[in-house]
Amino acid sequence: MKRSHAIFIGATGLIFAGAYIGQTGKTRIEDAPAAESPAEARLYTSLEECMRAHQGWGAPLAPGGQPAPLSPGQEQCQRDFAQANATHVQAAPKFSNQSECEAQYGAQQCRPATFNGSSVFVPAMLGFMVANALNGQRNAQALLPPMRTGTACPPGQTPETMPGCTAPPRSGSSSSSSGGGWRSYSTSSGHTVSRDTSRSASSAVTVPAGATGAPAARSSVGAIAARPSSFSRSGTSSTSTTSRSGFGSTGRSISSSSS
Repeated sequence: MKRSHAIFIGATGLIFAGAYIGQTGKTRIEDAPAAESPAEARLYTSLEECMRAHQGWGAPLAPGGQPAPLSPGQEQCQRDFAQANATHVQAAPKFSNQSECEAQYGAQQCRPATFNGSSVFVPAMLGFMVANALNGQRNAQALLPPMRTGTACPPGQTPETMPGCTAPPRSGSSSSSSGGGWRSYSTSSGHTVSRDTSRSASSAVTVPAGATGAPAARSSVGAIAARPSSFSRSGTSSTSTTSRSGFGSTGRSISSSSS
């Protein structure tokens, strides 16, 4: 078996290592930086969706006529949503006016908020993401509208094979949570995460590992740069710029704390 190594510098200035394995039908595997390697998380469009996905998981039967008690999964949904909701405004990018915010996140995708006594605009909360529990840290955080400067998935790729790229809905399908298509979001750190809405809400999705970290408070006002998608299972990478996929324009904002 032949093996050769190549090192090159990508558009972002990061160094990637590629290996060509096998004699015929070679497949290139790009090893992304640790911060952008794939991870698993769960994406929910609302607290209610999370509660439905965990209905009855381990919950005992209730006496006749009494409401069924919450399952352990539903109780965790409430804790995760509360954490994401509480950190939404603190962690989200902040803008001094609505037009600056909408230039990055799309029309009607921003809302006013108060932060440290000042009036700002932040991208709306369209759901919440929970990373798979690692060392007991779930790092629940708000899902924001997709950034207009994100990286589009190249032909033949999806957010499942290239975590961090933005894919439009499947042809002829709805972009709502009940439709069969991809729905993309951004995180407070500028990562893109996506969910295949034809699958159960409780199904894990593949996202960039950097997106699953605990959201940090952002005290500055201004735009953030979208994170380039760098991980590819098929060896294809892209630096193209995506147009609005339409997810954010129809998303319903979840109410969030403004303190």
